[in-house]
Amino acid sequence: MNKQGIYITMINAFIGIVASVLLKDNAAVAWVLGALVIGTIIFIERAWLKENIFRNKRNYALAAYSVLAVMFLLGLFLVTEPMRKTSAIIASTTSFLTGIKSGDYKGAYACLSHASQQGYSLDEFIGDHSSDRIKIRDFTIDQVTLNKFDNKKALAMVSSPFRLYGHETLNLELIKEDGAWRVVFSRNIVVTEKPQPSHKAKKKGGTITNFFNSLF
Repeated sequence: MNKQGIYITMINAFIGIVASVLLKDNAAVAWVLGALVIGTIIFIERAWLKENIFRNKRNYALAAYSVLAVMFLLGLFLVTEPMRKTSAIIASTTSFLTGIKSGDYKGAYACLSHASQQGYSLDEFIGDHSSDRIKIRDFTIDQVTLNKFDNKKALAMVSSPFRLYGHETLNLELIKEDGAWRVVFSRNIVVTEKPQPSHKAKKKGGTITNFFNSLF
């Protein structure tokens, strides 16, 4: 292998490492690495391609390389679409929960879907979340699941060492509206029924009977 081939191999290896770090998606990494292989072959055989394929016509070569570049960018856009959706869903969910955590209830309310806002007024939202029993501390978004039948719906699974609305794991539904992902939320999630205190049944019987029953 000559010096030129060594340099090309080193550059491709470096770009592949950077791509694997930035593009945390197997399809995207495979697409980038495949394009690097094809680009390397074209670069090495550029003289042969120019003479035998393009017949030394520069315009033909530029047109062919432009088509390949457009195909690469379009393919990269398509294979990274799920990853971009997941990032947008995580950002919307984080903004919603961070707003509640910091006390920015209006900001959190703005993250709700239109239907959620119609069924749950801002005053009720602020009143419910400003009470002492609603506290959000640390949280993590463990998983995002895209709806297979509706590309405008998704589910974000959120967990916390502290309870989120009475649950250790909270599944938040999101819907895409006006080009943004919004949280589907209702007052039923916030207002939970308080457990009724248990009352021991009074023992029937006379004073002497109850006294002996308490001993045994």
